[in-house]
Amino acid sequence: MPPSEATGALASVGRGQSRTFWRVVAAEARHVLLVLVWVVVLSRAFGTFVVEGASMEPTLSNRALLIVDTVFTSLRPFHRGDVVVFRFPRNPSVEYVKRVIALPGETVMVAHGYVFVNGSPLAEPYLREPVRYFWGPATVPSGSVFVLGDNRNSSSDSHVWGPLPIDFVVGRAWLTLRPFSLIAHGSVTVPTPV
Repeated sequence: MPPSEATGALASVGRGQSRTFWRVVAAEARHVLLVLVWVVVLSRAFGTFVVEGASMEPTLSNRALLIVDTVFTSLRPFHRGDVVVFRFPRNPSVEYVKRVIALPGETVMVAHGYVFVNGSPLAEPYLREPVRYFWGPATVPSGSVFVLGDNRNSSSDSHVWGPLPIDFVVGRAWLTLRPFSLIAHGSVTVPTPV
C-alpha cells in the first residue's frame, strides 16, 4: 500500500476514535446531568429531622435521624399509624414528631390504659406501657388529626394541646437511621422503614 493511502486510512481511524470518544463523553455528561437532577429532586422531596427527646420511644430513640417525605404527603390522605413531622401549633418555629391516632370526624378517648377511637380500643404493639391518664372523649375536627407520642406518659401531644391542623404537617416519616453514637460502640443498625 502506498504511503499516502496508509496515512488516509490512519486518519479515518483517528476520526472514528475521536467520534467514539465524544459519544462516550456526551453519554457520561448526560448521566452526570441526570444524577444532578435526581439529587435536586430528592433534596426537595425528602427532608431530614433529628428526633429530640424520648416522646416517641421505643419506636424512635433520642437523636435518631428521620428521612421525611415532604412532597408526597399532600398527595395522599393520612392514615392511622402514620408517623408525621409537624410544626408545633403553639410555636411554629419548633418541629415535633408524633403518630397519627385519629382522623377527622373520629371520636377519641383515653381511659383505663387504652386509646379508644370511635369506641374501640386501638391495638398498639409499639407501646412499652399502658397510658396512665384519662382524656376525652372528643371528636377530631375537619382539617385536623389527633397525634400522640409512642411514649404516651411522657409526651406533649394532642392530649395536651388539642388536635393538630393538617396544614402544620411538614411530612411523613419514611425511614429512620439510629443514633450515630451506636456506630461508635460497634452496634450498627440497619435503616428501618417507619
